[in-house]
Amino acid sequence: MSQARVLLVMAAFVLVAAVAPASATAAPVAQQNGTVVQAEFTDPVPVERVDGSVFLWESEPNGLRVTIPPSNESNLYKVCVQNETGAQIVCDSQRSAAGGESVTVNFADLSAFRETRNVTVVLWPGSPGETEPIGSDTISIRVIEKDGDIDGDKLSNAEEVSYNTSMVLADTDRDSLTDGAEVNNYGTSPTSVDTDNDNLSDPTELSMSLSPTNPDTDNDGIPDGVEVELGLAPKDATADTDGDGLRDGYEYAHGIDPTKVDTDGDGLNDGLEVRLGTDPADSRTTPMLLFASMTLFGIFAVVARWAWPSWRHRIDRYVPSWVWAAWASIDDESTDEHDADESTPPPEIDHAERQQSSEPMLTNEDRVLQLLRENGGWVYQGLIVEETRWSKSKVSRLLSQMADEGTIEKVSVGRQNVVAEKGSMPDGFGSPFDE
Repeated sequence: MSQARVLLVMAAFVLVAAVAPASATAAPVAQQNGTVVQAEFTDPVPVERVDGSVFLWESEPNGLRVTIPPSNESNLYKVCVQNETGAQIVCDSQRSAAGGESVTVNFADLSAFRETRNVTVVLWPGSPGETEPIGSDTISIRVIEKDGDIDGDKLSNAEEVSYNTSMVLADTDRDSLTDGAEVNNYGTSPTSVDTDNDNLSDPTELSMSLSPTNPDTDNDGIPDGVEVELGLAPKDATADTDGDGLRDGYEYAHGIDPTKVDTDGDGLNDGLEVRLGTDPADSRTTPMLLFASMTLFGIFAVVARWAWPSWRHRIDRYVPSWVWAAWASIDDESTDEHDADESTPPPEIDHAERQQSSEPMLTNEDRVLQLLRENGGWVYQGLIVEETRWSKSKVSRLLSQMADEGTIEKVSVGRQNVVAEKGSMPDGFGSPFDE
């Protein structure tokens, strides 16, 4: 090869090197002479960067803005974009811009960047004969699809943006519930561990069959977290945990302890204090109530004792006598017959109740025996009350005395007593009543 041919080949190599910016396989260009070139995409996905990477929608138009260094004197520029392997993606035509201004390369979509993680932007001078780049900037990117699901949490990438959740974490708030489950299944917030702010985490409420979106599941006025902490029933609005007659919700709303029967320790049940009008949470109100009650009772007793004779006299004018008789009868009937049989001493003979006739006077015992003999030796106790017109308590005491003396027998049959002369109790009424 002649010397002229060798020189020609070398010149060709120099020429190729001079047009290197247009090459599709140009190597990444380092920043030159300390000149700062800033490049950025104009419409990134509005989410937090991951490992410094900016997210970009693949199907959306976007722009790559390159800021011209203020110190540069040229006003003609060429912008070339290449990936991490040095392969050129685009090399824009010359643009006119002064130092400190910016030029933008627009893209209809970013499908050309689908497999690219690092984009290098090289700024070349547009003047003829310039072979050195002005500078470069590298951007870390992730081009994604809107309907994709990077983290596999059942929320699309676009939905993650709308809910402000992470595209690369399936459980943004790290509460053990995936973002998709919180949004689609439970209606909870994928960015908050405690959606309803009741001091119970969403998973805890779900495990206890409580509502993670309602701070008071049973609507009793007590937050679920407080009920769980105090050992109350967060799903029962009518619960009365301490059994004092007041619902838990009422006690909580009025500053009363729903876990104590006697909140203030004054010896009075909280429910009783509410009915009496005292404060169950303040023991100082109880002595005041007792003092007031005793004072009023004393005043009433003195007034009643002093005024009763005149009041009774006036009342008698308007109240029929049968009312007082009925009152006395009710008082007699209130005495338990069986208790009276054992505790009341034998009655004395009421001489005023002796028969007023020409026949010999009969004792009360004789009248009972006569009535038994007139009815075949036995009767129901109610018949004795009816025939003699004595009170039930008087008849009960008299029959108990006669049974103790052995002159009669008495047997309980259902809700009635059968009374018979000694030895005359009919068969079938069971054993005689054992006093």
